[in-house]
Amino acid sequence: MRLLLVNLCSDPLSELEFVRPLEQNLRRHKIDLCTKHYTKITCEDVKSSNKVIVCGAALKDTEFLKDLSWFASLNKSGKPILGIGSGSQAIMKFFNEELIDEMRIGMFKVTLVKENKLTDRKSFYAYFLTKKIVKTVIFFEILARIEEAACMVKHRHKEVYGCFFHPEVTNPEIILNFTLKVS
Repeated sequence: MRLLLVNLCSDPLSELEFVRPLEQNLRRHKIDLCTKHYTKITCEDVKSSNKVIVCGAALKDTEFLKDLSWFASLNKSGKPILGIGSGSQAIMKFFNEELIDEMRIGMFKVTLVKENKLTDRKSFYAYFLTKKIVKTVIFFEILARIEEAACMVKHRHKEVYGCFFHPEVTNPEIILNFTLKVS
């Protein structure tokens, strides 16, 4: 199995925080992966991968949201996709879900509201670093919440997931479950 990691960072320094921890965790589990910046993804990258993880980016880094044509080829491939942090924002925007400004930084309690393949834990603490959340969902179902806000979602008809928190920090099993259990 091969995993495509999509790097959204405009500043290479941000990669140390948002991309490298995912690479290290996945390599520790012997997962074959290829990391590409969203502006450099090729058709061959998508074809040669079984799944895609769209990594997060710094709070002020929103360049990737200006033109989502890069995401269209990922979506068209029909392959499972997991968006993390800013990656979730890109997914929500691509599917015309409404994002609203709401800053969340730090550890917050997450409550599972629907069974899913990413986690079976009924509640857990997760690390958030976001300034946008999804207001309401039309094309997605809510898997978990923080208070009243959706923080983990899944597309109603596709294996496309979004985590508005960063599971690589305190919940790496979510990333492994996506990699090993979602097909």
